[in-house]
Amino acid sequence: MGPFDRFNDRAKRVLALAQDEAIRFNHNYIGVEHLVLGLIREGEGVAARVLDALGADIQKARSSVEFIIGRGDASTSPSEITLSPRTKKVIELAIDEARKLGHSHVGTEHLLLAIVREGQSVGTGVLEAIGVAIDSVRERVLAVLGQVPTATAAPAEGIARMARVQMRPHERLGGDAQLALVRAYWEAGRANAEEVEPHHLLLGLIASEQAWIRRILRDLAIDPTGLATLIDAAAPRRDGLRPAGIRESRSLMEAFGRAASIAAERNFATMRSEHLLLAVAAGDDIAANVLATAGATPQKIREISDRMSG
Repeated sequence: MGPFDRFNDRAKRVLALAQDEAIRFNHNYIGVEHLVLGLIREGEGVAARVLDALGADIQKARSSVEFIIGRGDASTSPSEITLSPRTKKVIELAIDEARKLGHSHVGTEHLLLAIVREGQSVGTGVLEAIGVAIDSVRERVLAVLGQVPTATAAPAEGIARMARVQMRPHERLGGDAQLALVRAYWEAGRANAEEVEPHHLLLGLIASEQAWIRRILRDLAIDPTGLATLIDAAAPRRDGLRPAGIRESRSLMEAFGRAASIAAERNFATMRSEHLLLAVAAGDDIAANVLATAGATPQKIREISDRMSG
């Protein structure tokens, strides 16, 4: 079996895009920097979504590659382009990442994890140069993948076992909650913020099409667009240069802790969007104040959620 036989379609497309980027720069090899450009360009896979949430921009990445490496003097035909030794190493690490995660295929997420794990390539330098927080990449990928069982309910004994393993909060996010967190990173980037705060997570929840969130807001007679406007007014965009990286605030981590407790109380193995909403409302920050102003108190949200659960 060859090294690419386990690559899924998205990962194979990334390799094709990486080759295209090498040709664009007149390079006669595919380096890790070209893989990074390919991951960003692919646009739909886990890696592209994570990189977008962390502020990666294809034009800035290309400019960084040109600044660090420069352009070649002559064009190279596709048949003459080979993989650099470091790229081969990254591919080996990607296969290992897939194995460790119990996946039968190698996807864009494994390539990104491998790039970060290798850590010494020009590709990593490019990511750092365009403001991607390298330390956040792995947990962001795992958050999107959702490295926990996806069952909506679990017995109390199962919850207790999960607690003893001391799983990180991100590893207990359900699918819709993961997407809300990715959107929260995007919202923080849009606001030029240095940290992802609970109000960014609230914006991510509002932007989702998750039925539970829509139903809760509807029963509270809250217009999602109007609520987003209130949040933007309470937390205006930060002026100045864009931060080199975005980190999660202490208040956001505290909200995750409350959501984990709420999920455990209700015998859920994963944190769902409604748990996050209730946890945000129970805080002491901009998000909680905006929700309270709109009439979405923790008690009212809990009552509606309990009613919906039957």
